[in-house]
Amino acid sequence: MIKLALAAAASAALPAWSATSTATRPQLSSAEQGSYTLATFLGSWSPGTVGTKSTGDYVVSPSGPYRTVQAAVNAAIAAGGTTRKYIQIKAGTYTGLVVIPSGVPLTVYGDSQTGVVLQLGAHYAMTGSAFKAAVGNTADFGSGAPSRVSGYYNDCGGRSTLGTNCTATVVSYASQLQIKNLTIQNTYGENNAAANGQHQAVAYLNNGGDQVQLDTVRLLGNQDTLWLAGSAKRTYVRNSFIQGDVDFIFGDMTAVFDACEIRYTNARTSTGVIAAPSHVLANKGFLFKGGSFTTTGGSNSVSFARQWPQNGSTTGQMIVREVALGGHIKKTAPWADWNASNKVNYGSAGNRRLAEYANTGSGAAP
Repeated sequence: MIKLALAAAASAALPAWSATSTATRPQLSSAEQGSYTLATFLGSWSPGTVGTKSTGDYVVSPSGPYRTVQAAVNAAIAAGGTTRKYIQIKAGTYTGLVVIPSGVPLTVYGDSQTGVVLQLGAHYAMTGSAFKAAVGNTADFGSGAPSRVSGYYNDCGGRSTLGTNCTATVVSYASQLQIKNLTIQNTYGENNAAANGQHQAVAYLNNGGDQVQLDTVRLLGNQDTLWLAGSAKRTYVRNSFIQGDVDFIFGDMTAVFDACEIRYTNARTSTGVIAAPSHVLANKGFLFKGGSFTTTGGSNSVSFARQWPQNGSTTGQMIVREVALGGHIKKTAPWADWNASNKVNYGSAGNRRLAEYANTGSGAAP
């Protein structure tokens, strides 16, 4: 069991650290940092280890009885019950859409983090008809599918343009969902002639599920790779790799990123923004604890975040602590304005909205 209560004990043994807090690069004090831990962000929820079975209850493979992940999800939901069910995915690249509705708790896991790839190339400006053609596997979304599954497919397929909401390769609504040891990718990106940085293309969307765990996964995309949507809901991401270039971790859900690698890719642009938090002031936001912020290139050109004004009451929160920061992070002012009308809001004592603590590496505060 992961003991979040150990966070307080661990803080007593933090490495020596002497970065200077400035107006544009605020640092938590030693007294403050204890209010910004895994335990304070996740509250009463202490995520356990994500276990798997040697053979899943439902096995997906290119030649097996379930040849798409969606077919296995549909079968597990239809079977019902309250006992957790396990969907195992054998090595292969699976092109298509995956919608995971609420119902029986599921663990979806791959046989290999890099050898199991779920992919789709949907993007903001794609038409509904093009979306349906890209998804294929129409039988998975017919009248026999769970209503949430067929409803999502039909709604998106009927649009003149998808918008961001319909671009995810995997979209889930389920609480207590666990996803482990696989890759989720939105393939729309730098190799697409229309990829100009304006077309949002989500890899994974958690749409309102609480107590969701992502463990040892890779999430690959460019703009809007990971969308966590659901005020006061919680996601715990451990030992995972997330790649993008613009606002590629965003939303209003409380989330902890524990020992993750956050990779900025400069294939399309040398300047970018990692996150776009949109939390209401009363809620916890994004906590990055340990791990690293890395890059494929660039220096002093990437911002931690810009606060997305999703509605009039949002003041996104992001805390970065004990992370090894690459030299791509802007040195003096790593937090960006959303635009001229929505400036950075660092918060105040007792509710810091944007801050760091005990980071290391060439991108750390001096």
